[in-house]
Amino acid sequence: SIKEDIKMGLSGTAIGVTVLLAFASILLSILACVVDTNTEIGGNWWPMFVVATWALAPFPVIILSKGADGGSMATYWAYFTTGWIFAASFGIPAILARSSVIAVGNAVMSILASLTFYGTVTGVQWYQAREASW
Repeated sequence: SIKEDIKMGLSGTAIGVTVLLAFASILLSILACVVDTNTEIGGNWWPMFVVATWALAPFPVIILSKGADGGSMATYWAYFTTGWIFAASFGIPAILARSSVIAVGNAVMSILASLTFYGTVTGVQWYQAREASW
């Protein structure tokens, strides 16, 4: 609940900004699908695969690092797997645009959506670490 988040160090403003930026990233992803930036290609839903990478990225760390010490092979494998899923969220739109499945403008919107999403996640992590250090 919001009361528990505030007790954990997230203020109402931080929660509001996080929700707003998460909404903006999802909106950019939807716009990347429906806006026709090239009339020859048209809009399609292929850029939504990027949203799947957002959902899949934390799972290797959650699953493989559970109960493992910091220097174990499972932890390194989890970081590696998370890294290529993260890279795929930028590579998928580029490859789709290069193969003319989606237009370049749609790929740019999809990449901006990923930047907004990962920037939001990084900002929340930074904010919580800053608040914990006080």
